[in-house]
Formats: sequence, structure tokens, C-alpha cells
Amino acid sequence: MSDSLRDQLLKAGLVSEKQARQAAHAQRVDRKQQGRQGVEAEREQRKHKVEAEQQAKRESDRARESARRERVLDRETENRLRQTIASGRLEKTRGPRRFYFVTRDDRLPCLEVTDDVAQRLERGGAAITESPEGEWSIVDGDTARRVAEIDPAWLRVWNGR
Repeated sequence: MSDSLRDQLLKAGLVSEKQARQAAHAQRVDRKQQGRQGVEAEREQRKHKVEAEQQAKRESDRARESARRERVLDRETENRLRQTIASGRLEKTRGPRRFYFVTRDDRLPCLEVTDDVAQRLERGGAAITESPEGEWSIVDGDTARRVAEIDPAWLRVWNGR
């Protein structure tokens, strides 16, 4: 036990003077029994342990920073996708024809679309996109192509591939 640690424990009242002396004596006896080589070996072990802990901390910090960068890139990609979809969204798609498609969570909903939109969806001139939150949009073929380049998982229906 180092002198400063012993003093701190004494001041805090966690050990008595006698216990502090006994601990110091036991430490001296251990060092004497180990000899110079044993003490050096113990120092080396502590040094290697500290270096290993520092290396583990550096690796943990790198992994955390990499994950943070990944989240930032994911957010930027998602924002780019949302802007792309918003710019290519088709208006006035609601009509008498039902168009079925499979969602991310394997449901089979239908959209009621016009005959023109249904034909465009079948021919690849339009596509259905779905955000991770489950928001669907019908977009034109050029927008679908840009979405496919950024992240094809957002496309639910597109026959233009």
C-alpha cells in the first residue's frame, strides 16, 4: 500500500494505524520473498496490463466513433432518399384500379390507382417506394432509378430493373 493511499485510508477512518502498519509490513515481506526479479516481473505484468487496457479503450473508442459516423451517413442517406422521393412523387394517382404489393413487413396492401398509373407501374415507368416507417409513395421511373442507386431496399415495386 502506498504512503498516500495509506494516509487517505487512515484519514477516512477505514483502517487503523495498526492495520496500516501490518499491510505495509506484509508488502515489504512479499517484495523480499520475490526478490529483485520477482518485483521486476510484477512491474512488467502491471505495465502490460495497463497497456492492454489502454489498447482496448482505444479500440472501443474507434468502434464507437465508427458507429457514430455510420449513423450520420445513414441519416444523410435517408434525407437524400426522402428528398429524391419528394421531388419525383406522382400526383393524382388515386383511382378505381387496385394495385397490390408486398411491404417491408411482408404485408400485402393495395393502393387504389388510376389505369394510367397502374400501367406505368407494370411497365416500369413508375415505382412504389416505402420508407422504414412504412410511408408509401408512387414515384416516376427516373426517381426510382435514383432511389435504386442510393438504397434499393426503399423500392417495393419497380419493373424497370
